[in-house]
Amino acid sequence: MKKAVTAILAMAFVCVSLGLGQARHPSELKYPSLKFDPPDPKAFRVEYAGGLRAYVQEDRDLPLFNITAIVNCGGLYAPKEKVGLDSILGDQLIKGGTKTRDGAAIEERIDFLGGSLNFNVGERTSTLTLSVLAKDLDEGLAIFFDVLMNPEFREEPLKLAKARFVEQLRQANDQPSTVLSREFGRLLYGDNALTWRPSKASYEGITAAELKAFHARYFSPKNVVLAIAGDFSKADLKVKIDKLVAGWKGTPVTFPALPKSFPAPEPGVYFIQKAINQGYINIGHLGIEDTNPDYFAVQVMNFILGGGSFTSRITMKVRSDEGLSYGQGSRFTYRWGIPSTFSGYVQTKSSTVGYAISLILDEFRRIRTEPVSDAEMETAVNYYLESFSDSFQSAQATMSSFANLEMTGKPMDYYKTYRAKIQAVTKARVQEVAAKYIHPDKAVLMIVGDWEPCNKGGDEWPGPLDRLGKVHRINLTDPMTGEEIKNP
Repeated sequence: MKKAVTAILAMAFVCVSLGLGQARHPSELKYPSLKFDPPDPKAFRVEYAGGLRAYVQEDRDLPLFNITAIVNCGGLYAPKEKVGLDSILGDQLIKGGTKTRDGAAIEERIDFLGGSLNFNVGERTSTLTLSVLAKDLDEGLAIFFDVLMNPEFREEPLKLAKARFVEQLRQANDQPSTVLSREFGRLLYGDNALTWRPSKASYEGITAAELKAFHARYFSPKNVVLAIAGDFSKADLKVKIDKLVAGWKGTPVTFPALPKSFPAPEPGVYFIQKAINQGYINIGHLGIEDTNPDYFAVQVMNFILGGGSFTSRITMKVRSDEGLSYGQGSRFTYRWGIPSTFSGYVQTKSSTVGYAISLILDEFRRIRTEPVSDAEMETAVNYYLESFSDSFQSAQATMSSFANLEMTGKPMDYYKTYRAKIQAVTKARVQEVAAKYIHPDKAVLMIVGDWEPCNKGGDEWPGPLDRLGKVHRINLTDPMTGEEIKNP
């Protein structure tokens, strides 16, 4: 018997070896094209009592039930004097309990059921997500909608939360990457809801009554979109949810105006002193909104420039050719309804800060003026085509994708037309949008690092940093007080 098994394994190894032998190099491996067509969102849309919208899919593969509520409510809606209210809300919607349930009891019960219940608050959307076994659907739904509709924000957990957030402020300036991201955004967006930061006083001033008022203002059935998938009957689920939300009326929702235009900062070097042996760097300016008609061409262009990991130009030059960094690239960030930022970024030792910046600026200029290659285009386009199905890896992910489309006001055929729009991007379009949206002469260069070694430079690029533009020294603020910290 043992000899027979050995012979079978040997034959299998030979067969596999012969199969692998057909390709002498990984580049010779051929795979069939991935065929995937996204479903039609209309087939899954349901409306419950009170105008509560949902995208619902029955999925019998596993005995699970998943539901997410996406609420048009976020930190950008908090008034300036109550900055940090969103963080407290995110922490306390569950922990603060409901009118009939203690927060600790809710968490203990969900744990007992082997499920999860989580709440997060972003800039403009908040999400409450529940996952339980299908057999516990009724109890899970009751808890989910109780938390969504009836938070109590009890005083004792609220007091603990505020103390915890105040303590976290002490570390706000500790991480160079956090400081860089925060101050880069503040420089590009100026003084508005996008850049306001909480202080000890703003956290401590938040009350349960203010949290309830904020919740009541935005948590309305017509201001929520649900994403639901799992092992259930769609018809039965509608009866259950309609019953649970029957008394949830809410008030008409009005939203504060969000900034759309921003004063352009003076180009140059903006330096933040921190006694570390590396420089953390962002180079860029404002970008575009994701509703811009050029969005798809910009995505392909940025992949080639610095968003495509090891295949991108910035990574090839800064890391592979020069060995200056393990973290570098470029990015266009996106925010719902607000212009994004564009940046090249790198982390490198202090003596090569100026050199790394000069290399990235060279790549900014090159992609504006030189056509990209056929190979670069093929790699970038194929990446977006082949990763397209990632948004549909599960029934719940698919429903969440559709719910987010409706929440953000994107066309419901967005996914149906996505691949065609990527495939329509040409080399000429890549160069066109690079010239249109990348402006090295208008870029700000923000550095978090130790001034003396960064300014001195090294053999490849001797300083000073003002070779790159006028130098502005930035003082950080004390996160506890919001007052500027004067550097010695």
